[in-house]
Order: sequence, then structure tokens, then C-alpha cells
Amino acid sequence: MTPGGSDEGRRVRRFLAGTFGVTWGAWWTLAALTASGALELGEPAGVALLVLGGSAPTWMAYLTVWRTPGSGSVRELTRRVLHLRVPPGLLIVAVLGAALLGLLSRALAGPLAGVAWPEVTAGAALVFVPAFATGIVLGGIEEVGWRGVLQPALRTRHGLSTTNLVIAVVWALWHLPLFWVVGDPRQGASFALFALAGLGYSAVMTWLYDRTGSVGLCVLFHAGINAATAAGLSFAAADTRGFAVQAVVVAVLGSALLMRRARSGDE
Repeated sequence: MTPGGSDEGRRVRRFLAGTFGVTWGAWWTLAALTASGALELGEPAGVALLVLGGSAPTWMAYLTVWRTPGSGSVRELTRRVLHLRVPPGLLIVAVLGAALLGLLSRALAGPLAGVAWPEVTAGAALVFVPAFATGIVLGGIEEVGWRGVLQPALRTRHGLSTTNLVIAVVWALWHLPLFWVVGDPRQGASFALFALAGLGYSAVMTWLYDRTGSVGLCVLFHAGINAATAAGLSFAAADTRGFAVQAVVVAVLGSALLMRRARSGDE
């Protein structure tokens, strides 16, 4: 699993150690304080700890790239983050893909899990658009680390499926403390289902980045995941039965994308 090249390997190790050190330090502290009643998530200190942990993959990516210039410069990373000159179809996938997967999951949740189809109105768009914009900063931008640093390094040694599996496991574990933060939407939800859904969502982003070299597309797709949930277009992790269907749908379709790319000879 160790990426080839001493500088590249050092970059990944520093990125992961720094990211998990900051995020877990902030989020496990937040979990302990909210569980004890010493702090509420919505208080300024709670928000600060939440944002500190969530922002770590982004600024830690830039810090480690700056410290390991032999595997690519900060300027080169920024170019990949801002790169959005891609085929229009891929841009549509990045912006609306998560919402479409959510709607498909909601359509299947009735016959498969007995979950009633909630009403979806035009007002969902009024929520989706601002939630999408917010989601770029509060969520999507973390892909600067996962796609800008981790995926290229893993891809030098592994195929798409293995690369995605490693990223998905890292991504799931990175979120783990939030399942114990009182007031977080993931508190008490199934971590196994969250990890399965993450495998599928990660697969779509692994596919997008492998096709285009655009970190920006992955940022947009990640923002779309958060926005779709906020707008009620997909199930939240706390909606166990519906989210179970969604996790399977996303994992199957995401994996199918990677398998198709592998069969095309690009693996």
C-alpha cells in the first residue's frame, strides 16, 4: 500500500498523520465534551472544534505538498483544484450525481425496505442550491487532500478498485468521532452503512479524478452529497432503513463505474 518514491511516500505519511492528528484531536475532544454536557455543538467552541477537524485535510494537504516539493508543487496542486475544463457531462455528474443517486435510492426504498416515498417539491431546489454552495466550503474542499494527495500517490502502485478501497476506508475512519458527537446528524447511526455508502461515493470521485485529473470536480460532487441530504433528495445516515438501500445502491453503481473503466483498459 505504500506509494512508490521516498518523497511521495513521505508526503502521504505526513498528510495522513497530520490530518488524523488534528481531526481526531478536535473531534474526539468535541465528542467527550458534548457527551459530558460541558459543551453543546452549536456553541462557538463546539463549532470551532468541528470546523478545525473538518478543515484539516485541506490545509494539511497544502502543508505537506509544500514540505515535499519533489512530488509536485503547491502551484501544481492548486492547478488541479481549479481545473474544471472538462466535458459537460462530467460536470453534470459532479453537480447533480449525488442527488440523482439519492432520488433513485428513495424510489427503490419503498419496494425494498417498505419506506414511504416522502414528498419532493420544487422547494427542494431552493434548499439544494445554497446548501451546495455551503457544502463546497464545509465538506467538499476536504477532497483537496483525499484526491489531491492520497489518490495520485496510491494510483502509482495500485488499480482503481484498490485505490478507492483504501481511500474509502481512510475516509470512513476519519469521520468516526462524529458518531459520538452529541447533536451531530451521524450520532447513533450505523457506521457500517456509512462506510458502505462512502465506498460508493468515493468510487464516483475516484472515477472522476482518474478520468480528468480534476480535484475540483470531486469537490463539487462531495458538496452535492451534503446538499442532496440537506434538501431531502437523499436519505440521511440516521434514516436507517432508507439509508441502507441508498448505501447499497451507491456502492453497487460506484463500483460498476470503476469496473467499467478497468475493462476499458484504463486500470
